[in-house]
Amino acid sequence: MFFGRDITQLSAFQALQLASAVAALAGQGGEGIVSRLRGSFGLDDLDVTSDEDGNTAVRAGRYLSENVYTDVTVGGADGPEVSLNIDLTPNITARGTLGADANTGIGIFIERDY
Repeated sequence: MFFGRDITQLSAFQALQLASAVAALAGQGGEGIVSRLRGSFGLDDLDVTSDEDGNTAVRAGRYLSENVYTDVTVGGADGPEVSLNIDLTPNITARGTLGADANTGIGIFIERDY
């Protein structure tokens, strides 16, 4: 299973990601397809996911400053969503989310590496 699915159920984009990863592991790949797309759009993060129900979502994110990160997710079961993360300290992050269905969330997260 790849991406949580049987190999026969992979999307075209997932198959490209898999082929790129195999080429890189074999020493024949340079920058992957996703990395090239991310760079051409000036993004810090680009991800395509799908769940077990077949819902596909694209998430694109970018740092607005050293401690402020935002991303937009389009598609998926929950629909479009915008998130904003502000690093208050190296271990404390404030996060806010706004979904298309007016579902919002805000929180303070404490993260610690052990």
